[in-house]
Amino acid sequence: MPSVSVIIPNYNHARFLPQRIESVLEQSFRNFECIILDDASTDNSKTVIEQYAAQDARIAFYPSPANSGSPFIQWNKGVKLAKNDLVWIAESDDHCTPGLLQSLVDCHLQNPAIGLAYCQSNRMNEAGNITGSWKTYTDDLDNGLFAENFTMEGTEFIKRFLVYKNVIPNASAVVFRKSFFNNAGYADESLKTNSDWLTWLKIGMQAAVSFVAHPHNMFRQHEASVIAKYSVGSASEYKEKYDGTMRQKFEDWCKQHAMHPDKKITKVNQQYISYENGNRGLHLFQQGKFLQAFPAIAKASVSPHLTLGYLRRLMGRVRQ
Repeated sequence: MPSVSVIIPNYNHARFLPQRIESVLEQSFRNFECIILDDASTDNSKTVIEQYAAQDARIAFYPSPANSGSPFIQWNKGVKLAKNDLVWIAESDDHCTPGLLQSLVDCHLQNPAIGLAYCQSNRMNEAGNITGSWKTYTDDLDNGLFAENFTMEGTEFIKRFLVYKNVIPNASAVVFRKSFFNNAGYADESLKTNSDWLTWLKIGMQAAVSFVAHPHNMFRQHEASVIAKYSVGSASEYKEKYDGTMRQKFEDWCKQHAMHPDKKITKVNQQYISYENGNRGLHLFQQGKFLQAFPAIAKASVSPHLTLGYLRRLMGRVRQ
């Protein structure tokens, strides 16, 4: 039976920590270490964590003397501390059913070739009330497949789903192999958001992906979450949806490692980079930054194909 390294990165989530930590300690799969990181919280997180660490020998606590400014720096710190190849990053504001870890470990046991296994997530509000399922997020791509468990080659998973949007929206639902995470170059610390998406893309280029349809994970959405901080206003909306920077990093990484994505993956990725350029240009135009706007709009209108679409959209706004 393998061991798992559970990493709980925390920043100012003292009010959510008891439920998060207890949901980890109550897992039916018991063979794990629990690494809790605190990124110099200003609430009473440290006291909460110390109380749990004193009660369970599986917990190791690593507080940071200063805030890192990035959840992905904490991801990398935790993975480097992890003693096991199977890693679960259990975000501090989420929680789960007692069967999450066992179900995902079983996927790895059944197919050692997979790089990551993840389960469906329920949507949860700040008060802890379930508000729906994340299955609706994938229904436009395939409204039947995600109703059942499946295992798929990583490149096929990227081609059908992951190149279009991040269909693995919450790290708390994922158990991945540290070896593939290392090969991916760890999480990209330069990205404020979407470094998780980039990580899943890189792992998918190396190995298969397994999915468990049962919603073992409860993904909490609240005003203080990382995504909420970067999803206010039109600029963040287009950035989060298309993110040309992240997509270009994925393309560059594949080239650097002599990996050759399916032609469809490359085509779709390039198209979304173009969307990001065009949307950024229109946003800059609305802000009156015309010299910055025109090059982005022109590039999106001719690359990867000559469509003139964003130039037409710009002219429509000028006429208004």
